[in-house]
Amino acid sequence: MLARLVYKRLSKEEKNLLYQKWDIGLGSRRRRLQLVNRLWSDANDKNHVMESAAIVGKLIRFSEQGQALKEMFGLIFTPPRTRRRSLGWKRSMASLL
Repeated sequence: MLARLVYKRLSKEEKNLLYQKWDIGLGSRRRRLQLVNRLWSDANDKNHVMESAAIVGKLIRFSEQGQALKEMFGLIFTPPRTRRRSLGWKRSMASLL
């Protein structure tokens, strides 16, 4: 999913800068997948984690996310609310009887 977002959301210049920053050859194959695989490869290095988080945040448009971010990571445990039907007709029927 992130590899597809790299293609959709980043300009060619931004992609090339990221590939150079993450030591991915500009002529290599599957550059997007290589980038995504390297994002969280070193969880012990704080700088690496911060850069990875910044890239992922930019790709998923973190500031514009809400429900979608929670759904992506499976944090929604309750089903969506269903619309309740009005029971007003029962009251009106009772008044007629």
